[in-house]
Amino acid sequence: MRKYDFIIAGGGMAGLSLAYYLTQSPLRDRSILILDKDVKDRNDRTWCFWEKGEGAFESILFRKWNRVSFHGTTHTGALDLGSYQYKMLRGIDFYEFIQHELNKWPNIEQRQATINRIKETPQGGFVIADDEPYIADYVFDSTFLLKLNQPENHNLLQHFRGWVIKTEKDCFDPTLPELMDFRVAQQGDCRFVYVMPFDAKTALVEFTLFNDYLLADTDYEAALQQYIDQFLDTGAYEICEVETGVIPMSDEPTEENPSEHIVRIGTAGGHTKPSTGYTFQRTQRYLRTIVDALAQTGKPNRKTSWFANRFKLYDSILLNVLEQHRHPADDLFTRFYADNRPERIFRFLDEETRFMDEIRVFATMPWRPFTSAFFDVMRRRMFG
Repeated sequence: MRKYDFIIAGGGMAGLSLAYYLTQSPLRDRSILILDKDVKDRNDRTWCFWEKGEGAFESILFRKWNRVSFHGTTHTGALDLGSYQYKMLRGIDFYEFIQHELNKWPNIEQRQATINRIKETPQGGFVIADDEPYIADYVFDSTFLLKLNQPENHNLLQHFRGWVIKTEKDCFDPTLPELMDFRVAQQGDCRFVYVMPFDAKTALVEFTLFNDYLLADTDYEAALQQYIDQFLDTGAYEICEVETGVIPMSDEPTEENPSEHIVRIGTAGGHTKPSTGYTFQRTQRYLRTIVDALAQTGKPNRKTSWFANRFKLYDSILLNVLEQHRHPADDLFTRFYADNRPERIFRFLDEETRFMDEIRVFATMPWRPFTSAFFDVMRRRMFG
């Protein structure tokens, strides 16, 4: 049984990003094994995120924008993003870029295998995949599944179905994506559509929900068709690609470092923001910090301040408002985007604001439902 310096269990976005950052660090010559059951050779997802300046994947971005459009209950129009840009990265471009980079390093092995077990041992992190044993100084695990059913936690889902459509008519503004369009029947949930234009006749149109149950495939498709028919003057159109996804929106406590030789990354390590489901950019930021710590100290432990835990409380409060239907979600997000500058919003969601900025954000929210949610969150935390 060969021992590696690092095993990356799960070769999705988090695992591949980690491998890439390792190659960009002083640890680039370490032996690395990447295990995943799938081959990443198709465009299975799209990541959209905001960012200041140029990021690690700037060269392979599919599109980026300086403004976005928003349709809410009392506010409609374009939002100037200031020093931020809204960026779109296609899964296939990401996979091909990472694979090209990893192929430069003979010390990196990739094996297609189903991971059966991961456990801590005195000798290191131990992995069994397709009944073959592997061991490493550190195992980075993105395969661990959250329970998502504990009553003391808030457990919602962000789920979506998207169509890339090619239209007969010019009906998209390539310079102005639709960040959130709430002109769809809410049915007691948080439901919206976003539209990412590729050109005047091509766009990704995605129907997204925040709630605690999945729909039938026909329901997602009916919502997409109804939105296109009602709000887009397409003429005839064809569906070129389909993407679906389910992202947990949960404040279930996660352990990034459950043991000495195992580190959880991605959603498994709490890198998904509970209140929004945003994962890509947050995962990138955390992984870079983990690699920096590993290079500097020999241990992959991120340092966090106790005061940063206030954002976990904020997440739980918003999840409680959504879960308990304390206020219409479309109005909440309208207030959020209409009454705050986009730069403040993005800093807040990235957990980079100062406390006074957070007070200014809270002041734009309806106080009664959030106060009720706060006390319910505290009750759950104290009494379960």
